[in-house]
Order: sequence, then C-alpha cells, then structure tokens
Amino acid sequence: MNYDFYGFPDEMYKVVYPAPGNITLAQELQSSLGSQLPVRPDTEWGFDHGTWVPLTLMYPQADIPVVQLSIQSQLGPEHHAKVGEALAPLSGQGVLIIGSGGVALFALQFAKLAGCRVVAVTSRAEKADRLRALGADLVVSSTDTPEWGAWVREQTGGIDLVVETGGPVTFAQSLIASTLYGHIVLLTLQDAKGRSIEMPAALYQRSLVTISRLFVGSRSNLETMLRAVSQHRLKPVIDKVFPFTEAGDAYRYFQQGDVFGKVVVDGA
Repeated sequence: MNYDFYGFPDEMYKVVYPAPGNITLAQELQSSLGSQLPVRPDTEWGFDHGTWVPLTLMYPQADIPVVQLSIQSQLGPEHHAKVGEALAPLSGQGVLIIGSGGVALFALQFAKLAGCRVVAVTSRAEKADRLRALGADLVVSSTDTPEWGAWVREQTGGIDLVVETGGPVTFAQSLIASTLYGHIVLLTLQDAKGRSIEMPAALYQRSLVTISRLFVGSRSNLETMLRAVSQHRLKPVIDKVFPFTEAGDAYRYFQQGDVFGKVVVDGA
C-alpha cells in the first residue's frame, strides 16, 4: 500500500486493501504494451491511493484480482492514447461456457479472474441468477432461445474461447457463436446415446475457428492452476456432498444431469 498523500486523519494511513494480483493478466498487459511502448514490471510497488480508494468503495471485500498500471503524466495525452489502443483488445475477450457442471463453473471462475467477459448457456432459466452471481456477464436459455449461437454473436461480436462441454447438441451453436479466429476446446465428443459431434460444413467453411481436444493438462499447468486457486482464494462451487457409503447414490445423482457445480464423495 502506498499512502502518497498528506494531512489526513491517521485512520487513512491504516487502510489495507488485500486484493490479490493476477500474474497471467500482468503478463498479457506486458506483452500487449511491450510491442509498442516500453514497459517494466515491478513486483514490489504497492497500490497507489488512486487504485485502492475507489476499489474499497466498489469492491469492499477485495475479492477481485487487481493489476496496477502506472501512468506517466509527463508524457502527455498522445502517449496515453497509445496505451489505451494497445490494451483495447484485452477488454473484448469473451469466453462461452455451457451448462452448470463443475468444469463449466470452474471455467467461468477462472475466466473472470483473467478479466474476461463470460457468456453462460443454460437449459434451465432458473439457474440464470446463480450464474450471474458467479460473474457471468450474459446468460442465455437454450430452451427459450434454441438458436442461441446467433444471439451470442450479435450481443458480443463473437466469442474468443468456447469451453465446449455440451457435445453434439451444442457444437453447431458454439461454432456460430465464435468469432472468425476463435478457439473451441472440446471436452465432450459424444452424448449419452453415443452420437458423435458432426462438423457442419456450411458453417465451418465460413469460419477460421481453431478446434482442439482437451483431456488432461500437464503437471506444470496443474501447478499453475493451484497457485491461482491459492492466490485468489478461489472456492469451487459444490452442488452436493455424499458420504462414502452413498457413493452409488452420488453417481446416480450426477448422471441425472441437473447439477450446479461439483458433486463430492466424502472419503473421510
């Protein structure tokens, strides 16, 4: 904390704002600025009062990641206009999640940590408020809007990253929702009836989307994720906890599909 002001009551110099940083976002900022403007990271400098004063009012729980960018006032407006232009692409990054299972909600939480705009697709309108409470910027009901891909693209200009957990039922709409050079990560290739994802040629020939398969990440990725969880005090969303003796019931409950977050079997 930097108390770079004078003449105020002692209480002002005791204010603490313990918001976590965000290494990934800081690196993206450095990369975006470094190609056009000189930038130097500083891991020791604390929050200036221009940062922590408004944030204590806006986010009093200090539960958001904060990356502070110093302004060089002596360089004039043209310099800072270039800073804004360099950082503009970061503000438009969009992530799409499908459903409310453990993977989708973790993706939502991590996307918000990275400062992304998140669109959530759900088949149950009653879950919309819970998704918004977790940080979803837009929520669309696939029941009320079956052709939700076009709606998402209209609202956002196109999604940069789709965490595709719906499989054959949602893949075509995910493709429609994606921006021209977007990225769709496939976690599910078949549905419960064994039907596989089909590539709609009429849609894909108009797109340059990258489609990749994800199963299990590397150890280094896991360690990075765990550091982020610890640093940002991220808590998983738990739908229901079953004792170990009821593990069979837990699996049956999960297979019903109407969950919100993780289903846990307590082995203690």
